[in-house]
Amino acid sequence: MRAALATLALGLLLAASAHAAHPSTISAYLRMFDTNGDGRISLHEYQAHMMHGFNAMDRNHDGVIERDEQPPGPRRHGAISRRRYLHNLAATFHRQDADHDGYLDARELAAPPR
Repeated sequence: MRAALATLALGLLLAASAHAAHPSTISAYLRMFDTNGDGRISLHEYQAHMMHGFNAMDRNHDGVIERDEQPPGPRRHGAISRRRYLHNLAATFHRQDADHDGYLDARELAAPPR
């Protein structure tokens, strides 16, 4: 549950940043995820982009972000495995996919997850 909250908090922070941005910035934000250039984000593209942060925090590269690898502060949680993180990202992706087409457009990507 804590891992889900940490993933959700990260997703909300990113989404809120994009939502508050100018439309051209939202387009640039979408392009950061959109590796095949089709103007929409697949689950795979979403997870691949979001894993950059996970990989940077996983300093010992064991596939788990231990408590001591997490940023200091009151929002620290227990260990978060790569598998759990990917699962949580998929859940966030599906909540953001408002039209349920299996992709995120710029509007959906910028909106806070429901």
